[in-house]
Amino acid sequence: MTKRMTLSAEPNTEYANDIDKSLVMTRINSYSANASAILLMHGWGASSDIWNDCIESLRIHFDIYILDLPGHGLNADSSFVHAEDFVEHFTRQHFSAMPQKFAIIGWSLGGLLASLLAQKFSKRITALITIATNRSFVCHDDWLQAMPANVFDNFYQQLNKNDRAAVLNRFYALQVKDSASVRVDLKRLKKLLYDSVYGDKGLQCGLRWLADYDLLSCWDELSVPTLHQFGAHDNLVPRTAAELLTRQYPNSEINIFENSAHLPFISEREDWLASTVSFIKKNESQLIIDKREIEKSFSNAADNYDSIAVFQHAVGQKLMAYLPEGNVNRVLDLGAGTGYFSAALRQRYPAADRFEVDISARMLAFCQSRDVDAFQVQADIESLPFLSQSFDLIYSSLSIQWCHDLDKVFQGIADSLSVGGVAVLTTLVDGSLAELKQAWASVDNAVHVNEFECEATLKSSCEKSGLSVQQWSVEDDMQTFSTMRDLIRSVKDIGAHNMHPGRPKGLMGKNKYRQFVNTYNALRTERGQWPLTYRILYMVLQKNDR
Repeated sequence: MTKRMTLSAEPNTEYANDIDKSLVMTRINSYSANASAILLMHGWGASSDIWNDCIESLRIHFDIYILDLPGHGLNADSSFVHAEDFVEHFTRQHFSAMPQKFAIIGWSLGGLLASLLAQKFSKRITALITIATNRSFVCHDDWLQAMPANVFDNFYQQLNKNDRAAVLNRFYALQVKDSASVRVDLKRLKKLLYDSVYGDKGLQCGLRWLADYDLLSCWDELSVPTLHQFGAHDNLVPRTAAELLTRQYPNSEINIFENSAHLPFISEREDWLASTVSFIKKNESQLIIDKREIEKSFSNAADNYDSIAVFQHAVGQKLMAYLPEGNVNRVLDLGAGTGYFSAALRQRYPAADRFEVDISARMLAFCQSRDVDAFQVQADIESLPFLSQSFDLIYSSLSIQWCHDLDKVFQGIADSLSVGGVAVLTTLVDGSLAELKQAWASVDNAVHVNEFECEATLKSSCEKSGLSVQQWSVEDDMQTFSTMRDLIRSVKDIGAHNMHPGRPKGLMGKNKYRQFVNTYNALRTERGQWPLTYRILYMVLQKNDR
């Protein structure tokens, strides 16, 4: 992202962040159970009321989080000098409370801010939709498809003269000009925003953001599925901008509403809703790993798993050191695999009832052969079938990284634990398989390696469940291999090969593979070994009486 200053500031004008003002966010629950979530961000000179005509339709599909921007609506008293300041403040105040995964919809200035959030938190954003958001809202030498700088500056100067009503009315007129339903749209816009409250300082800062920011580098770096929506007759974001962006960002989708100006969600509400819901749902389904594929993969690996899972066994053995002392009546081995640690758990807690859960029936057959006294249950970790407070101890090593909804995982663990019960867990986190990712990045932009969540997301899900953290540590473990073939087989043979929905299909060409190997070759150790690093998070969590 580059910054371009075009506004002429008033002499001796001082700006400061009103960081003491909290940012109010509103949640509207969906009509549907287990609905996914969206965050709505309005544009300059509006408020969250702008979405009112769309809320009921969106509630059919989503839990809705609505934010008033600084200087607008419920947050009229707040202001931030830079857009990055707003992003940081929103992150500190609200991001931990947001669902683990959600989509962002931003209109105009809201689209600019939504883009910054999507860039920063790509692993948590399922989709980004911008509405009438230009790469740069003010014309400059590198981007001519925008409002002339002198026209925009005139808005700013008029606002500085405390002529807010005139500025807003002029702005509203520009937003609907040349739409197929000008009068209807203007009437509806003013009605929606009739009760909206504004703060002059926040409005001034918002205008400066619109003038200052060029989203070129931000959009270049986005790894989030993105849809840019435009109105064909928009006087603030001309159609030529949409057409040029189509060529500049071929991996993003572009949707032009032929009867709209700056407000397609008002002018063509039903078509806008259909486009928006379809895009979010499509990308949600692509982000979820098919659990049937996971079950098949690990079942196929079951016969040889123990002979090659050296790293997995080492991590699980180290996790044993975190097991609690004292009386334990029921133990759950979550993601038990072949039951490799059954004997150790039986020896540690000889009087306890033992339960082993895995998604793979073939893996559970090995568990049964190892520990005939244990109970084997085929189940998904995200949907544990146990009554509340069933276990005093839950042990799980390198299993929950295969789950999509970590909020469900940790809540299920919390519900299954008795009061005072302990969960001892490991999982892979972001930074794992870094060498593989680096080598593949030199080849193309496809997803060749499984993605793992960051610590912050895991901690957020843990906190939501009410579990208290007793131990939380991250360690890097570098495995080395004599050949590239051995490295690849070490991942595939344990059933942990790339199962990401975005992985490339079909065979890989020789040239691509040669480029991949050449890049990886530069990462070899001084002894000529091929490295592969796993980043492991060790957790000890306790359920307290609430």
